[in-house]
Amino acid sequence: MTGGTSPEGGGRLDKPLGRGLEDISHLFQLGRRGEATANEHPSGGSTHHPAASSPAGAVLLGRQLSLTRDQFAPLLKEFHGALEEGLTSIDSEIACPLCGPIDLLGLSRSNQLTVIDFTTSIDEGLLIRGLGHLDWVARNVLIVRRLYPNHRIDYSLPPALMLVAPQFSPALRRAARQVRCPTIKWVRYRTLESSVGLGIFFERLEGQ
Repeated sequence: MTGGTSPEGGGRLDKPLGRGLEDISHLFQLGRRGEATANEHPSGGSTHHPAASSPAGAVLLGRQLSLTRDQFAPLLKEFHGALEEGLTSIDSEIACPLCGPIDLLGLSRSNQLTVIDFTTSIDEGLLIRGLGHLDWVARNVLIVRRLYPNHRIDYSLPPALMLVAPQFSPALRRAARQVRCPTIKWVRYRTLESSVGLGIFFERLEGQ
């Protein structure tokens, strides 16, 4: 899916959306609580507009917001289904020696175990952290079986890795091209003010 920004560029929009909302994989309105978040993080962008009724049911988007890890983590857990069609959440913040906790552990529609790690900034260490988590899961299948006996995990499939960030640096993407296994799934997210609160959408980056 093609978005309005380059995965190796900055956070601004370089061109119109073209197909409009078809370029946005998911948009979730989180209610008035987003207005408080917007006041706490006055990042640059377009001027915020008050809520206005629309006969077409459209939502007015405003400036882009920056969230901390503590703010974004519960959103990722709540809206994990937006990362990939059919993805379900198994657990979050799983202790992992040496690499730090796994942000989210999911199960794909094909019952493939999926390690999901995120960052709220451009962080080239995200790839190393994700691969470390993947290695731990692969080496500790017996522990995973004991932890999640009620989930229909297909252990014949190698675990997948999904990385989530507001932007991925050119250096990170170039380094990842040398990783032949696993296939890495890249998801870019945006958090924006909207006329009804905080809006967030996730965009899968394919073939870039």
